[in-house]
Amino acid sequence: MASKLNILCGSCGYEDISKNAKKWCTICEEGFCEDCERYHKSMKLSRDHKIISIEDYRQIENISVNLNCEIHGKKLDLYCKKHDIAVCVVCIPLGHKSCSSSDVISIDDASKNAKLSSALLDLEGTISTTIDNVKNCIKDREIALKNVDQDEQTIRKTITDTRKNLNEYLDKLERKLILDLKSKHRNCKSKIVKILNHLRQMETEVEKLKEQTIQMKRFASDLQVFLGTRELNRALCKQIGSLKEEIRDYTNNNMEIEVNHVISSLMNEVKQFGEIRVNETMVELQLKDAKTDQAQIQIHGLSQNIHNINLKLKQKFDIKVTNISGCIVLPDNRIIIADYYGSELMEYNNDGQHIRNIPNSNAPFSLTAIDTDRIAVTFGDKKYLEIINTTGKSKRKTVKCSDNCWGISYQDQKLYVIVFGQGIVVMDLNGKTLNTIDIHVSSVYNITATSDRIYYTDIDSDTVHCCSMTGQEIWVFKDKSISFPRGLSVDSNQNVFVVGEDFNNLTLIQHDGKDSKVLLTDSNGLKSPNVVHYNKQKKIICLGYKAGSVALYQVS
Repeated sequence: MASKLNILCGSCGYEDISKNAKKWCTICEEGFCEDCERYHKSMKLSRDHKIISIEDYRQIENISVNLNCEIHGKKLDLYCKKHDIAVCVVCIPLGHKSCSSSDVISIDDASKNAKLSSALLDLEGTISTTIDNVKNCIKDREIALKNVDQDEQTIRKTITDTRKNLNEYLDKLERKLILDLKSKHRNCKSKIVKILNHLRQMETEVEKLKEQTIQMKRFASDLQVFLGTRELNRALCKQIGSLKEEIRDYTNNNMEIEVNHVISSLMNEVKQFGEIRVNETMVELQLKDAKTDQAQIQIHGLSQNIHNINLKLKQKFDIKVTNISGCIVLPDNRIIIADYYGSELMEYNNDGQHIRNIPNSNAPFSLTAIDTDRIAVTFGDKKYLEIINTTGKSKRKTVKCSDNCWGISYQDQKLYVIVFGQGIVVMDLNGKTLNTIDIHVSSVYNITATSDRIYYTDIDSDTVHCCSMTGQEIWVFKDKSISFPRGLSVDSNQNVFVVGEDFNNLTLIQHDGKDSKVLLTDSNGLKSPNVVHYNKQKKIICLGYKAGSVALYQVS
């Protein structure tokens, strides 16, 4: 890194000329004076390089990002997706022989839009959560410190009140006990103060990581952000590990006194005024999970007013299917499509490129995501569903149903399945029936569940229903704008996205069922929309059309 006091022009320095730099090239990692900057911009190879002021460079000067291979000393100009690591040209034949050409890509391609990457967002979220965790630990220790002080005051008062009834003979015992109290109180307090000092130091270090991340995001190049994100992540993980190690040994020391009950009558027999005891109890302090926190932040960030919600088309692509009956966007951006009449279960990336067909035992109807790797699939009139690991690393689980099973939704470790003749069957991931919600489902094929509500569409009555977890109806929505409602999905504020197949539209229903907004119509290219899926973390709508098209919209 350049000197804190003086950053010199690199080009002038090559000619043994000392001249202060006015600008910094984040690609060349070199300062330029005004004349050299103009020459740098005029060259075809460097005219697209990002140039920042020296003042801006000062903000990221201390962020250590190694642009060269630690093993071979060569420039890190390649990236292996398989091993998630930046490499140089020498690394490939030595350590990545088994990696395909599609696994190893240019570092420039890999770091493109790094400031918008989920890795950077995760880092920022983890830093914020870790700061919160440290603050909570500090608060807990401050309370413990206050309680110890309160214990000390309570005991002191007990000692003082008791002493009033004793003669000079007990003064000697009292002084002895006070000294014992002070010693043990000092030991308890010193332990907590030591932990607090460590936690405050840890808070400062994590705050520094946060500031470095903000400055890196603002002023560093994509390559620096890409590599810096990982280095800062490693530093943060070290702090998190240190914090977890720290709280594992937390104890609360509650001091108390036991006064001899016969002290007033047996003064000559009592050898001490009392006994100070320190009771240690383990503290069950839970650290918040960063990912969960990020999801909660995103939930509260969405507008409550449905008329402020808009969609922007991100991607649209056609696929060779007979009829899309289900679609989901997984946490890693993979899209899973179900084609009931074509008996296909397919995987795509978010650019519309087909990845593979997922083996399935029958014609899949409805899908729901359990986690990044697992999905649950119903097979309609085949009267069973399956839990499938899309990576193929574990055996799929088959769950039989008493009748045709159609719509399915996953929430809080439970599956909610529409089973004809029964209603909504609630089961755990082992297929054990936990509850059956008795509703009329003869014309219900689509369902979605949240933590406290269930939503479904009825195609015969052209209605959208919201009920409690016990089946008690909360509201029913019916409007002339919705005809033959099919798929539906719910956002983080309990607003409901629903597609109307007959009128070719996507409607958003307010969380209380009292208002609605038509977001998309046939003028936006909707043709017989069948299914809709809303990814809460990415704020993305995935629409599946009867004719075999998929569209992705960003919700804002």
